[in-house]
Amino acid sequence: MKATKKLFKTEIVKRLKAQGTDEVLSEAALPAYAHKNPVIDHIFWKRLKVVANYIHKKNKKSLKVIDFGCGTGVMSYELATNSHDVVGLDLDLRPVNLLKENINYPDSITFMEGDLFDKNLEENTFDVVIALDVLEHMNDDQLRKYMGKFRSLLKDGGEVIISGPTENFLYKLGRKLAGQDFTGDYHDSEIQSIRKIVSETYEVKSLAKILPILPLFDVFVAHKKG
Repeated sequence: MKATKKLFKTEIVKRLKAQGTDEVLSEAALPAYAHKNPVIDHIFWKRLKVVANYIHKKNKKSLKVIDFGCGTGVMSYELATNSHDVVGLDLDLRPVNLLKENINYPDSITFMEGDLFDKNLEENTFDVVIALDVLEHMNDDQLRKYMGKFRSLLKDGGEVIISGPTENFLYKLGRKLAGQDFTGDYHDSEIQSIRKIVSETYEVKSLAKILPILPLFDVFVAHKKG
């Protein structure tokens, strides 16, 4: 992840300096990837590192992965450079397309723009679905709908790896201190509510809490039952 971080952070800083940001780029977290504050930088990239390390250490073979809400494609890039076959999906691939001008994404990534339900992906063929800081944009009914879709796409024993904000007072304070690109006003849920709904149909295991004493983000794995 260290090399991936260096590459993406350098290119994202260049992009933001050249053209600024807007709602699409903010929701894809470009300002967070490039933040100058070392604490914010550590917290944001730590989530990605936790997930990447989990996949690299747990699985020695090539996996089929869906990076749901892939944003800039940074996680897709990290996994693809470690021999995994990745589908990077997002409603808007403009952040990826901007970075493609200077970043050569591996051929083992297939980027798709639009809604997951509109894509002709074969069921029972994926090992992992990654949903990092994206499910908080859904209401409860939408979340149940997509968790059901993930389940149909996963092989038996497949996993969904999820991270999201706690929305506690420290998290909200951190957002204000981070700047105007970090309002969080578009969040419909928080990670504990998400975890409760996911637990209805998946077996859930914690991966990390960032920070551990008063967590800002929670990262967990949901195993497909049956």
